[in-house]
Amino acid sequence: MLRAFVAVVWVATSAISPAAAQDFYKGKTITLLVGSGEGSGWDQYARLLARHIGKYIAGEPAIVVKNQPAAGGIAMANALYTTAPRDGLTIGLMLRDNPLEPLLGNPAAKYSPERFTWLGTSSRFEDDAFCLAIRTDSGIAGIGDLQKPGRPAIFGGQAAGGSETDIVLIARAVFKLNLQFIRGYRSSSDTLLALRRGEIEGRGITVSALQRGMGDWLAAGKLRYLMQLGHETRWKGLPEVPTAHELATSEEDRALLALAEAPVQMSRPFVAPPGLPAEQAQILTRAFMAAHQDPDYLREAKEMQLDVSPMSGGEMQALMTRIAQTPPAVIARYKAALSAS
Repeated sequence: MLRAFVAVVWVATSAISPAAAQDFYKGKTITLLVGSGEGSGWDQYARLLARHIGKYIAGEPAIVVKNQPAAGGIAMANALYTTAPRDGLTIGLMLRDNPLEPLLGNPAAKYSPERFTWLGTSSRFEDDAFCLAIRTDSGIAGIGDLQKPGRPAIFGGQAAGGSETDIVLIARAVFKLNLQFIRGYRSSSDTLLALRRGEIEGRGITVSALQRGMGDWLAAGKLRYLMQLGHETRWKGLPEVPTAHELATSEEDRALLALAEAPVQMSRPFVAPPGLPAEQAQILTRAFMAAHQDPDYLREAKEMQLDVSPMSGGEMQALMTRIAQTPPAVIARYKAALSAS
């Protein structure tokens, strides 16, 4: 009798739930906040998703994108965590470095990454890699040359840090690289311009970004890749370039590299506020993954040369939990590497 009653309740609930969901989203608008400015890589991914995710949400709500680039995306993350309505009508695209900020003790970061409602990431860099690249006229042919004494090689990055800065500094500490790092460039484009001008000799950058920004130099053989990060094994696009993991000589070094590479592996992370109603959370996480299989989404992504290798909300949640459990010794060494002159 009890089983029959439960079965009736389950059927009734299943029948009501889709209609209730459609009633909730029909005629409404979902705001998608982006922690970077218009035209950035994050902005491109956000607007691409906004054009397609609505069709996979019952009621087909409109999706409006709003850019909030203040404080390197941290202001947006703070707002999503503390003040955004927890009703399924506000979601966000974090910068890939933002989830590490609380772990590293940034007082401006007022959120706990593992408590967000994670929708997933659009890219885990399956078809891309993060690399240390250098001008060939520097005379440096490989990592071994960068470990020799003498004049340091000049690398550069943005003042605000982020993975393009942090990974270079972590690699310098792990592999004892003889390089000087110049901070202060306003954007990735400014850093590429400095590389062209010869103000700097090398930088950390994704292969796709370097192809877009300096494809002419790559074609002319004026740049070479020294090391790739973000993959434990060599990416198919750079079979001759060693990974940081294969060059590392201790488990302590590999743990430090793994933390530095985490932002690359969750390159375009989408979140919703913590404490979202379970029904809305489920609708959004399912729609997120469905959009990444949509033929029109995939066609547009290919035209835009965007990597599509999504990770689910559950996988992202597990990654956040793992990051939150990073041993204090690894965090201390990471912070020391970033603060070294």
